[in-house]
Amino acid sequence: LPSTAYTSCCAVRSAPGRGCVLPVIEARAPGKLVIVGEYAVLHGAPGISVAVDVPARARLEFLAGADSELLIPDTGERFGFRWDAAGRVSWLDNAPGALGLPLACCLATLAAQGLWHAAAAASACRIELDTAAFHGRSAAGQRIKLGLGSSAAVLVALMGALLTLAQAAPLTHDELTALCCAAHRRLQGGSGSGIDVATAVAGGVISIEPSADDRGPRTKHLAWPRDLHMLAIWSGHSASTPAMLARLQNYREQQAEACADHMAQLGNIAVQSLSAWQQEDVAAMLAALDRYASALQQLDQDADIGIYRGGHAAMRAIARAHGAVYKPSGAGGGDFGIALAASGQLLDAVARDFSNR
Repeated sequence: LPSTAYTSCCAVRSAPGRGCVLPVIEARAPGKLVIVGEYAVLHGAPGISVAVDVPARARLEFLAGADSELLIPDTGERFGFRWDAAGRVSWLDNAPGALGLPLACCLATLAAQGLWHAAAAASACRIELDTAAFHGRSAAGQRIKLGLGSSAAVLVALMGALLTLAQAAPLTHDELTALCCAAHRRLQGGSGSGIDVATAVAGGVISIEPSADDRGPRTKHLAWPRDLHMLAIWSGHSASTPAMLARLQNYREQQAEACADHMAQLGNIAVQSLSAWQQEDVAAMLAALDRYASALQQLDQDADIGIYRGGHAAMRAIARAHGAVYKPSGAGGGDFGIALAASGQLLDAVARDFSNR
């Protein structure tokens, strides 16, 4: 678990055959696992999240000429483009669709904040956006996402690289978080809590609370409790977070009062979880996290969101049989879950049963 995540550094190398030296800007940011706060953070509750050592990378290499290029290394796709001082991207041949959204959203946000300018736009670059570490392969060899927050991580890395290109004055942690959250909201059509973005910026273990001025969540670094052990488990299934959020929205529209009651309960338990974490009261924290998992399961049963699909219900039963706590990490429906206990040996036994299921 890295203690810091947002890194942007300039390197210099010789361009083969050109006889000149061209700068290279590289930045990376980590993925995340949510420990507590899923769904409730969208309604003002606090959350706890931890960065994982799965990095997204952004690399900018300056090119001669006027045309730039977006390269996706893990798929091998390339897209020519030009950008302007207003933060607009013009694709030259074929448009990249969703693959080009991080660049478009970062540039539009930088321009809106007055951080993008003509001098930066005059630079032609090859931009590589690498999220290979966030994907695996199915038994059939198909590329599948793991659900560790790749879109937030690659956006934070790209924002760091573009800020270096634009030679922007150093930003405070809060300013950088707000900037990246604004870009990520553009990418997601205005939705999202910002917990994955905030974790990618901060690294380590953080608590988040929504800000009143919509500038992105307030974050605080937390120490990992000494006697708390955690096991991250890939469910074996990729999940669609937008689809589950859409089902939650439908439930909210049809049964507003019931949905509000669920969110209030989740929010109260999230507050208790954070308090226990800050006091390093592992027993109280595990009890609160188990209550949160049960409250999520009740919400799922009432709203038919699909949180405990993708194997999470079965894995929770296995963990609880050993005396451990288990919950989906994030929106659920697949992707990752986490098992937590006060004993590493207990989690070893849980892991063995998970591998045999």
